[in-house]
Amino acid sequence: MRFENPEYFYLLFALILFVALQWLYIWRKKQALIAFSDKQTIDKIIPQLSIGKQNFKFILWCLAYIFLVFALCRPQIGTSVAKKTRKGADIMVCLDISNSMFAEDIKPNRLIRAKQSISNLVSQMETDKIGLVIFAGSSYVQLPLTSDYGTAKTFIDIVNPSMISNQGTAIGEAIETAVATLEKEKGHKARTIIVISDGEDNETGAVDAAKEAKKKGITVNTIGLGSKEGVPIPVKKFGNRNDYKRDKFGEVVMTKLNESILKDVAKAGGGLYVRANNSSIGIDDILSSVNKMEKNEYEAYAYNDYDDRFAPFLAISLLLLIAELLIFERKNKYINKQFFFNED
Repeated sequence: MRFENPEYFYLLFALILFVALQWLYIWRKKQALIAFSDKQTIDKIIPQLSIGKQNFKFILWCLAYIFLVFALCRPQIGTSVAKKTRKGADIMVCLDISNSMFAEDIKPNRLIRAKQSISNLVSQMETDKIGLVIFAGSSYVQLPLTSDYGTAKTFIDIVNPSMISNQGTAIGEAIETAVATLEKEKGHKARTIIVISDGEDNETGAVDAAKEAKKKGITVNTIGLGSKEGVPIPVKKFGNRNDYKRDKFGEVVMTKLNESILKDVAKAGGGLYVRANNSSIGIDDILSSVNKMEKNEYEAYAYNDYDDRFAPFLAISLLLLIAELLIFERKNKYINKQFFFNED
């Protein structure tokens, strides 16, 4: 299922304004009645007054509006599936999620900026596959290679440092994990790894892992995040910074970019090293290099034809509007007597 015009979903934000106006309308009406007389007198003068029914009518109107917006977005369902041959690169991103990635020398912090850039990379893809390995003191595959870009963005968005408890920067292990994933694929042409890290506290074996990847025809690129001067690592509680990370002596721990190891890994892997900054993280440069590679061929299933399914949403919206019009704001003695209380 897809939506032909998803931009119309922004119209749902208008519900906030509608609710505010309805609350203001009811409040002013109550204030006017209170100013006129007390509640007992009002009940005698206007016994049919029903604020509850007015609110119920408003809820029906809001539901009708929601279904109308869904109709405007034109929901569609695929009716036929076809197997297609595509050409693209296999890209494995290795993302460092150690605590040092919380540093704010790249705004808003290193990790969030990296995730935003990976998501932007996915947005630029058309026929490539992407996978994600996350690492700190160890590594594992967060997202296997896929051409389902919506799913990829979801997996990227939920990444956080709590996914790996042991600290460190196991770049070598992350590269080996990415290579093992790429080796499972049939294509052996355009295969590349992008390591995004500050390189700090790196464990041994990163350069050797990059060399082994290159022997298998897999390019290893690196992106360095952080400043060379060093910055403190924020410690957050309930989303707010309340201190900085400290060592056992109570001194503030500083984190800085280990550029040399990242350059060595990229050189050993036959790829590029790019240093990120606040304006650009450097993925575009690496993607340009990947696009020059001879692409892999793979088969994928895709929906060919889509049928509109806006009519049911429109029909429900109209029925709700009709129901809203048929319900009176005042109490109905006949309905109360016949169907509810059977009063005399």
